[in-house]
Amino acid sequence: MHIESLLDKKEVIQVEIIRFLLFQTKKTTKQALAKKVKLTQNALKEYLVDIVTTCQSLGESFSISIEEKELAITFSSDINFDKIILAYVNQSLAYQILRYVLEHKKVSIFQLSQEFSSSEATIFRKLRDLNQLLKPFHIKIKNGQLVGDELQIRYFYFSLLTIIDTEFSSDDLAVTHLIEKIQPEFRHTFSKGALKRLSCWLFVTRHRFSVANHENSHFFEIQDKFISDPLYQKMGEGIQRYFKDMISYVGKYEGAMFYCFFVSFDILGTDNFSSYDLTRRKKISTAMLDTYSREIILSYYGYQRLSISDEKGLAYKLSQIHTRVLCFQGEVTLYDTKRIHDYFQQYITPDMTDLIIRLIQTTQERLGLTEAIKPFLWTNYANILVSINLSLYQNLTVGIDLDNLFSFGESLYHFLLSELSGIPQVRFEKFHEYEYYDLILTTREKPISETPHYYYLSEFISPYDIKKIKLIINKIKHQKNNYQK
Repeated sequence: MHIESLLDKKEVIQVEIIRFLLFQTKKTTKQALAKKVKLTQNALKEYLVDIVTTCQSLGESFSISIEEKELAITFSSDINFDKIILAYVNQSLAYQILRYVLEHKKVSIFQLSQEFSSSEATIFRKLRDLNQLLKPFHIKIKNGQLVGDELQIRYFYFSLLTIIDTEFSSDDLAVTHLIEKIQPEFRHTFSKGALKRLSCWLFVTRHRFSVANHENSHFFEIQDKFISDPLYQKMGEGIQRYFKDMISYVGKYEGAMFYCFFVSFDILGTDNFSSYDLTRRKKISTAMLDTYSREIILSYYGYQRLSISDEKGLAYKLSQIHTRVLCFQGEVTLYDTKRIHDYFQQYITPDMTDLIIRLIQTTQERLGLTEAIKPFLWTNYANILVSINLSLYQNLTVGIDLDNLFSFGESLYHFLLSELSGIPQVRFEKFHEYEYYDLILTTREKPISETPHYYYLSEFISPYDIKKIKLIINKIKHQKNNYQK
């Protein structure tokens, strides 16, 4: 579920306007923008006023101005596009209903219509739309309350609130008390991000205590895959003791649900996981899958290419992916999945694609997952492989020799730097005779080095030269960093 799907039609258009003004490379007129978002001139004017009203409170300054009939959006450095999106979601009717349903044991359409000053017909339609969005999570709002697997309900709200609500703190007293119960099991402290996620999960858990929901069918299906894990057993005991200080009755699956969350959402950290990995039963489905997947990836890159710390990080990331897809269904995303896919696709080679497909198929077979999980697995495996590729990336060194241009050489050298210095993983410097270079840019008629890579520049460097140099650099980078076997 993309977070923007919670927005109403008017809010969607306003976000589209902001996105267009922010990311459009060319300047645009009111007429062109109105046509783009399918609004009249007068309606667009009203929308622009609403946008400024909504966004001005987000930071020091926000404005949309018209200069020479062209629109321009400007805002202070304490505002970014994500912050704008979340502000719109936070005030949307759909999100407000979801929060209200979480915080109340049972609600009625009449109650919601009174609370949000909306007609009962509007509330009915919004509940219908929300239930469509909740389908991938296998939960729904029915008869005024949340229906479905309790673990899934908590997971959905955790996923939603960690994106939208920024109030969760690493100094939460409830988290501090919980850490006192579980910290002895681990040598290393938890990160602030982990503590905030713990705070969010506990917030959702406390609200769900008032609802006697005993639906745990999904948990019954998967518990045999990790029930022998010593950490699972310890969590069950520790969480029971922790919650008994708050409420008289603690459900027998509270520890199990907390365990599923704890091992899936980057709470442990790499160092704690490395210690935990030594003690967990190796015959657990996810543990075996973690090991198998790690060995496939290490074999692909060649053993000893990754440092010990990188191997630990790889093992931890794989464990997070595998426990998450085993325990939870559905996903709430802040970013458009297609854009993320396109970003990774820039770095994915055919061999890497084959590796990702193999990893996905193995995970599906070993954990008994459906086809619906493929996009999530593809994105997360691609993320791991691209990260490894970039971390192993070898930089290129380019020598620039313009000595035969005499007085013009210095200015053209700096011109080249200004045009090419933005290329990542490439270092440019003046040519030195006994240095090795992956590429030499020169105006001399003959090669001045043994290197096979050199490029003859025009006397006065042309746009053609710059374009050609960039193509050559990309080709050399690909050759130098071709890890495939």
